Amino acid sequence: MNKTRYALISVYDKTDITELATHLEIAGYTVIATGNTYKFLKSAGIVKLKKIDEITGFPEILDGRVKTLHPAIFGGILSIRENENHRDDLIKNSINPIDFVIVNLYPFKEMKDKDITFDEKIEFIDIGGVSLLRAAAKNFKDVTVVINPSFYQNIIQFLKNKQVIPVEVKKLYAYEAFKHTAEYDGMIADFLNPESPGIDYGFYENKTNELNIKLKKILNLRYGENPHQKAAFYGIDKPMPFEKLSGKDISYNNILDIDSTLGIIKDFNKNKSDGFFSVIVKHTNPCGAATSSISQKDAFINARKTDEVSSYGGIIGFNNKLDAETAAEIKPFFVEIILAPEYSKEAMKILATKKNTIIIRFNNDSLRSNNDFPSFRSASDGILVQEKDDILDDTSNFKTVTKVKMLESVQNDLIFAWKIAKHVKSNAIVYAKNGATVGIGAGQMSRIDSAVFAAEKMKTAYGSLKGFVMASDGFFPFKDSVEYAAEIGVNGIIQPGGSIRDDEVIEAANKLNIPMIFTNIRHFKH
Repeated sequence: MNKTRYALISVYDKTDITELATHLEIAGYTVIATGNTYKFLKSAGIVKLKKIDEITGFPEILDGRVKTLHPAIFGGILSIRENENHRDDLIKNSINPIDFVIVNLYPFKEMKDKDITFDEKIEFIDIGGVSLLRAAAKNFKDVTVVINPSFYQNIIQFLKNKQVIPVEVKKLYAYEAFKHTAEYDGMIADFLNPESPGIDYGFYENKTNELNIKLKKILNLRYGENPHQKAAFYGIDKPMPFEKLSGKDISYNNILDIDSTLGIIKDFNKNKSDGFFSVIVKHTNPCGAATSSISQKDAFINARKTDEVSSYGGIIGFNNKLDAETAAEIKPFFVEIILAPEYSKEAMKILATKKNTIIIRFNNDSLRSNNDFPSFRSASDGILVQEKDDILDDTSNFKTVTKVKMLESVQNDLIFAWKIAKHVKSNAIVYAKNGATVGIGAGQMSRIDSAVFAAEKMKTAYGSLKGFVMASDGFFPFKDSVEYAAEIGVNGIIQPGGSIRDDEVIEAANKLNIPMIFTNIRHFKH
């Protein structure tokens, strides 16, 4: 058998490949290269260089679709050096071992979103490169597989020091290769998926028994729900909907609160009639929210007034550019996170002193209603999957079920309160007046308990208050909540409806002169 040592190089990305090829040559290796890689290395001055067809004795065919897929190549890669039968096969067929496989793939990820034809995109699906990587990774004990220019310097150091590359290093490179080809194939499968490119929603309807989703680490988090828990954020292959402008590192709980806040803003960012909107979130629950036609500062002050105690250390969200006047109002308070689509220069100067406050700028495009990514939750050593509750309610489906006349101002407050109740943990009760929350009850075991708790919050903030409305995220199982609403001064109720006692509840509302709307849709947040 020929004593020549071989390294195979076939790279689309030519970054730093000349330096690696030079050190392979100095170390005594002859480089086998495919067409464009061969031309590139030859022009760079690599001398110990062979074209792939000099090894295979077969030309590249089908416009380059077939060039490395040959026993002379794969026999050299897959042969186990200590296996006598393998050595005999190589000698019998005049095949030489290949010790290095340096390959990166056609850039399908970049090309699939280009403005080119479907058939042109298909040509960027790499076949030979993937096969080379898999073969070399399988035989990692004898072959070093290299997929990325970031690994080149490590290899060069081993070559310069005339060291054998340790098997544990080669195993790590093999892991990276298989991980890379799995992601590459998954991306192609998503592209060709006729049901829904990106994520297969078939699991909702029993179309498939498997759920395969590829996630990449986006962010190392400060910690999990508690400081002793490690955590990270993983996402699909798309830009984050927000960016951190300043402040401390983001934690697991911060991500949850940011997501909740953006979800609420989304429901108040769909039409100009919402005007200025501000919400304060604590532990993923809104503890105050308000709209204003006057100013952003006015919306914030009214949102904070709902529950000033819970607002301490909360997350503040806005649907408009944060201005200096509002920033000055926020400055004296302890705030964990501020979210806005933009910030004025003056506002950023004012907030610059709040070193620990996380300042987030979100992308307004991310607020469009979508179901690009479903909702996941771990439970019982498994994963619960559902579509996001991300729909825009059609108010034309809302129905006034009582005989009591409904004032337009009451109806507007009911719709506002309903939007907020959607984002409050069940059982949820929201009281609102003049486009602002005045009391919120979240997460109680019974709905009447939530109603009482929200009223206590309202009394603390406003004292005696009349002429406000009530929203409930779920139906009233009994008429007691309606009777309690009448006692405290509610002048309108909105709820999904659907209880077996709806007739009793409606009758009670009529007797108590409280107009009631059924939305015919439930927004339950467990």
